[in-house]
Parts: sequence; C-alpha cells; structure tokens
Amino acid sequence: MHSIRWSRALVVVVTVHCRAPLTSVPESSACPRVTEPSVEAGWNSRAMAGEYRVQWVVDTSGYPPRTSPRTEHLRLFLWPTSMRDSSSRAHRGPSPNDTAAHLLYGVMVPDSGEFDKKRIQRLRSNIDPIYPPVLLLAGPRRSVGVGEAGVLLLETVGNRRDGVLGLDGTGMGMWVTQANESGFRGSFDRWGIVLTDKGHYCAYRFRR
Repeated sequence: MHSIRWSRALVVVVTVHCRAPLTSVPESSACPRVTEPSVEAGWNSRAMAGEYRVQWVVDTSGYPPRTSPRTEHLRLFLWPTSMRDSSSRAHRGPSPNDTAAHLLYGVMVPDSGEFDKKRIQRLRSNIDPIYPPVLLLAGPRRSVGVGEAGVLLLETVGNRRDGVLGLDGTGMGMWVTQANESGFRGSFDRWGIVLTDKGHYCAYRFRR
C-alpha cells in the first residue's frame, strides 16, 4: 500500500496533452475527468512553470479500495531547470544535456495558509534541484511511458537528474491530458511496481 504524504516534498512526472481551454472549468466547480487527450500545435511544456492550485480526486479503483471518491486541495510550484543547478547534499550537478529531458522541477504541498513571497522562497530553498520532489520529464524518453509532451513524477526512484534512470519502486505519475496558459489536468496512477491511489486532477494557474 502506498499513498503520497503531502506534508513532504514530492517528485512528479507529467505527460501533457492539450485541447479545451481550462478557463471553461472554473476552479470552484468539480474537477472533471478528461477522456480525449490531444496536444496543441507548438505546445512547449516549459510554459507550465508557475504556481497552481490543484484539485486532486482519488477515485475508488486504486489501492487500497475506497467506497467513494476523495478530493484533496494542494498547491504546486514548478520552476525551470538549469545546467547550473547543483545538489548541496550530493555535491553533484545535472548530467550532460539533462535539461532537454527534465524541463521543470518543483514541490507540491497541502493548500493551507498564506503562500507569501517569504514562504515560497523557503519552499524553494529547501528543494534539491538535482533530486527534487517534483520533476517534469519530457521529450526523448517516450519509451518509458512519458508520452508526447511530458510526465510529472511523484516520489519515484526516477526523480533525479544525475543520469541514473530508475523505473521500479514506489511513487506516482501525473499524466497531463490537457494544458494551456490557464493550467493543466489529467490522471494519476502508480509509476513503479507498488500499488497506489489513482484518480484524476485539475491544476489551475495561480496569478499574483
């Protein structure tokens, strides 16, 4: 049994497809499940950088089984990766050409309290950009289930930018089936071999 503990930083991989504008689904409404993936011409997954309010809907088909869906409210932050990033823990930088595959990194936490500039800076300073809790994987690794526009990985052994590729273990993948300048949405399920919650989510861009 495995579920995400949102009080800690996450690792995320996301597959992004684009179609209907998210502005047609206001944040106050129920988060709809997306069933028709498509990708807008010229979509750049780096455009997903920013702050989001996330509705995370756990359905009844995951593990452990649930009698009814459960909705959680989260806050997601995504920042661009750079070849100048460095791990203060492992004293390592990214592998060559890393930013071609890993476009964004970040963190997802419970959406509670005020997220002022100081709190956001503290969240970012506590993240190791080489081994981040949230990581957007895109482009050349489609053979491992990334998809056309990318995947957000959460707490997986693949949340690393040092050139080591891991596919087993615990953790989730967030597959994005719609995205535009207002946000993105899709489904989540296990990424490794350990059973997890599964469901769908809507991430609405928060503009300051």
